[in-house]
Amino acid sequence: MDKPLMELKNVDMYYYKKSGLFKPKIPIGAAVGINMTINEGEIAALVGESGGGKTTIGNIVAGLLKPTSGEVLFEGKNIYKMTRAEFRKYRHSVQLVQQDSYASLNPVHTIEHSLVGPILSRKIVKNRKEALQKVKEALLRVELSPPEMFLEKYPHQLSGGQRQRILMARAILMNPKLIIADEPVSMIDVSLRIAILNLMSRLNREMNIAFLYITHDLATARYIAQNGSITVLYLGKIVETGRTATVLERPAHPYLQALLSAVPVPDPDIESRKRKLPLKSVDMPSVAKPPSGCRFHPRCPYADEKCSIEEPELIPFNGRLCACHHVETIPEWSYLE
Repeated sequence: MDKPLMELKNVDMYYYKKSGLFKPKIPIGAAVGINMTINEGEIAALVGESGGGKTTIGNIVAGLLKPTSGEVLFEGKNIYKMTRAEFRKYRHSVQLVQQDSYASLNPVHTIEHSLVGPILSRKIVKNRKEALQKVKEALLRVELSPPEMFLEKYPHQLSGGQRQRILMARAILMNPKLIIADEPVSMIDVSLRIAILNLMSRLNREMNIAFLYITHDLATARYIAQNGSITVLYLGKIVETGRTATVLERPAHPYLQALLSAVPVPDPDIESRKRKLPLKSVDMPSVAKPPSGCRFHPRCPYADEKCSIEEPELIPFNGRLCACHHVETIPEWSYLE
């Protein structure tokens, strides 16, 4: 049975924008009504367009942002009601691997300094000798061999893929239960992306580390989370969520159908027969001024008056949850015409 590791319950995250002197600030809902569960040892994908709220949710899970409302639970405990010792343990157990590997490493420190320092300061090891040995083991685990060749180097002396592996090594040195990987392969050469994804899958299997994989790329989400779950965001709200195989095999929400229709296929014969889902508009509305009712209705080919007035709730449908008024009546999606 799946055991929840991390849970978000009715989480809202609002930022407030100044509208002028003596005028009330305008609330901007970066994440609204988020309910999400990450189970122990699971790889969960969080997918959506840029500006949809993915990174905001990742930062909430990591404890870097406190939501405006709602509960954030780690192993069943509200992280904002934990003791100092419990919160410290939680912060060690949830690590973040960011998109920009160069900006995530101090350019004037060697790799040894960047990796040894954190585990010494957090007293994971007793002394520098033990720390160095543990760092070498972590480098070998992320396939940087021989480790001695990387310890004295600076970030600018490494490739993007190598720096991303260094970030992964830094994360696993903290003995985490969950790693939040925020667009970890988007700044890496296409030829090397599969190697990083395979590394994450192996760490998941061998160390039972859960992953929250944040991306706008459905292809990599399908690959890395094929045995896990997927959550699709649109303008800060969840529109569809469930097991990855179920959701991507037969997507129910028109937004996800449109995303899958837009994924290019290298085979020209299949590409020519691929089903298209023409949207009313290609422009994504501003999250600062989301449309009334269903946030997708200005672009949705199936939208009617109800969609522009009433906001849909996530409801069970064919083994997943979907937020669409017409989920039971819109044509079933198929990959080819």
